[in-house]
Amino acid sequence: MFFFTTYALDEKTGTLSLSYAYQEHTFTETILFPVPFPKISNAKKKALDRVCFLTHIACGISYFKAFLPKKIKIESGKLTKEEAAFFREFYLKGLGEFSYRNKVHIENLVPALFKGTSIQKDPLDIPFTPSKVLIPVGGGKDSCLSMELFKQKTNKDVTAFSVGTAQPIMDCIKTAGVPHLCIKRTIAPELIKLNQTGTVYNGHIPITGIISFITWLCAIIYDYKYVVLSCERSANTGNVAWGKLFVNHQYSKSIDFETNFRHLIAVTTPQLEYFSLLRPCSELLIASLFTRYCTNYIPVITSCNKAFFQDESKRWHHWCGDCDKCRFVFLLFALYLSKDVLLSWMQGRNLLDEKEQLQGYKELFGFSNHKPFECVGEIDECCWVLDKLSKRSVWKNAYVIKTLSPLLKTISKKRFLTPYQTKHFVPKEIFMTVFKDK
Repeated sequence: MFFFTTYALDEKTGTLSLSYAYQEHTFTETILFPVPFPKISNAKKKALDRVCFLTHIACGISYFKAFLPKKIKIESGKLTKEEAAFFREFYLKGLGEFSYRNKVHIENLVPALFKGTSIQKDPLDIPFTPSKVLIPVGGGKDSCLSMELFKQKTNKDVTAFSVGTAQPIMDCIKTAGVPHLCIKRTIAPELIKLNQTGTVYNGHIPITGIISFITWLCAIIYDYKYVVLSCERSANTGNVAWGKLFVNHQYSKSIDFETNFRHLIAVTTPQLEYFSLLRPCSELLIASLFTRYCTNYIPVITSCNKAFFQDESKRWHHWCGDCDKCRFVFLLFALYLSKDVLLSWMQGRNLLDEKEQLQGYKELFGFSNHKPFECVGEIDECCWVLDKLSKRSVWKNAYVIKTLSPLLKTISKKRFLTPYQTKHFVPKEIFMTVFKDK
């Protein structure tokens, strides 16, 4: 039996403690918010307590996955039927890549675990300051673009949000010149030690989903009307089938998660607006907009995951040049940046002219295996870029381009450079203001 034991928020120290237990193992992780808190009304206190409870369940996925128990017991509160349905999907789809890589099937295990028993109370009437915008920053191009679009095209007050202080994140926020709200999340050290032994399951979790819960808490505490993520259209596309589950590495960045999370928010704090500004955009459109509004970020952004290792001593402070993200970003910006600037960005390396990159690019173009388990663009748009680069003198003789471009068959006619009117939740007035010149 896996236990969600207790949660507690200490308003004086700003510490949210979340505790769990399994057999002889006990875990407590902490989330530290800046203090002092502003004065919190009774209605906000009720909302805060409810969202702390839901955050307790969400963060529990890190500990649950280590054991994949067949039974759970929630001792810290009761889920409604709607909340239970949310967490069934959050745990199932959020652990999709984890289950694939560990070769375990969780599609029959997880759905039976979360059961709603309580009745949801009426939503709480909590006003939020309409000018205040909180934008999570990850150190890459997307969140920088969201900050600049809001700064340059709206009259909103932007605050950058981060969990931790990884160097690329801090550099991007400094370049943006906006206030910074920094949260520190500390995983239970007992779990880290267990992971190092190799005796428990380990792997990918839906981290953007966990961050979403933390931003919800921040919105209530510090009075932000808008929580604006920077998840793009390609996050909706999955990777590979595994049993009855279709795995999407970016599940908690997808429109499915966003839809479910918005429903969860609406039940308790309906006045809060949570959405992804870049949801209507392809990666190509994002790159195009980035080179128009964000060129001053080029020296500081780093999407490479090696810059964000949990062990700070192992973090890179530049692109590694040998991962799916580096390959994709290099490919994407080859359309928009000069070759000299792009090579300088990658410490002098031309990834499109390195033979050892060929297999990785085959996966990006859909010629081999499945779409990489990474935050990369759609296969169609990668092929579209390949076709364009094969016709440019500066790139057409690069090894990857000349080897793979003959394999292209039908090039998609999709309008990658238009903000699609597909499903998104960007408020109409913000959409029209931000994208009005497209």
